[in-house]
Amino acid sequence: MLRFNLFGFPIVIHWVFWLTMAMLGGGFQANTPEAMQRVLVWVVAGFLSILIHELGHATVMRHFGAQQVHIVLHGFGGYAQGQRRFQRQQDFFVSAAGPFFQIAAGVAVWWLMDAWRPEARLGVYFMSSFVTVSLIWAVLNLFPIIPLDGGHIMQAILGPRQQRTALRISMICALGFGLYAITVGQIFIVIFFAMFAYNNWKQLKGEAPTMMP
Repeated sequence: MLRFNLFGFPIVIHWVFWLTMAMLGGGFQANTPEAMQRVLVWVVAGFLSILIHELGHATVMRHFGAQQVHIVLHGFGGYAQGQRRFQRQQDFFVSAAGPFFQIAAGVAVWWLMDAWRPEARLGVYFMSSFVTVSLIWAVLNLFPIIPLDGGHIMQAILGPRQQRTALRISMICALGFGLYAITVGQIFIVIFFAMFAYNNWKQLKGEAPTMMP
């Protein structure tokens, strides 16, 4: 695993994160040097975008007094974690910060592309990939599905007395979006939504979730 510090936050990147990003970037179909370069550019763009997302969470967590905040990138994304329990309103802002930072970064690069385009095709591909990951990842994360950011925002809005309601909404949304993903052939996305729905169901039964939020 790759480990380093950025802005005072310890960051750990699991090897599965790189594998997942490469798969999403067409790594299985890359059979020419140019295609492999495009996969590498996609992975770098995705890494930077998702890191910005998690830095958004971590920055707001530290603002609210969390100690030893660290970031882990793994699998389909990652998480920021610190030693403090947040109040309901703070939970809302911590959860919303990640998508906000990521969308802001994506829009900034989108505007930059309109004002200036690099001559190298890979440079253009990097910028377009960064915008794509930033906007699509952020929108997906805002779905009201636990453990996505949208699910945590929903939990903060509904409050502690309505957590079972939040889990039911999350499970229904995960199943619905999973069925839609089947119709458009996004099997990789289907797997994740199925895992989310399964974990929501286990939590409703009173069992511990099997997936890291």
